Amino acid sequence: MNIISICALAIVSCVLSLAIKRHNSELSVLVSIGAAVVVLMCVIQYILDSMDFITSLLAKADVSSENVVILFKVVGICFLTEFTCDTVKESGLHALSGNIALAGKIVVLITALPMFTEILTLVTNLVAGE
Repeated sequence: MNIISICALAIVSCVLSLAIKRHNSELSVLVSIGAAVVVLMCVIQYILDSMDFITSLLAKADVSSENVVILFKVVGICFLTEFTCDTVKESGLHALSGNIALAGKIVVLITALPMFTEILTLVTNLVAGE
């Protein structure tokens, strides 16, 4: 599905959600979430193609496979956190959305700790002249 179709789907869903919201706000939220899931499913192939390209590019650059896995995990956590925050915020629960964003940042930090350790070791070795 190309970007024009995705945008058209989003606009139609938005208009439908706003029209329904006057009569049934719960159903309006479900329409919004459903549209978001459909859009996400439409772009999943683009994401997979990008992951393949990035993996091959990093393999040519002789980057550790552990770092590639960490990179993809962090990107996935960020996408999932943003999607969830936006959905929860759309439901009117702004405080919960902020808590989810904070939790996502903490999980990203914990997931990336092995890379920080590797960078610290590299810097220490460079300073020591090894």
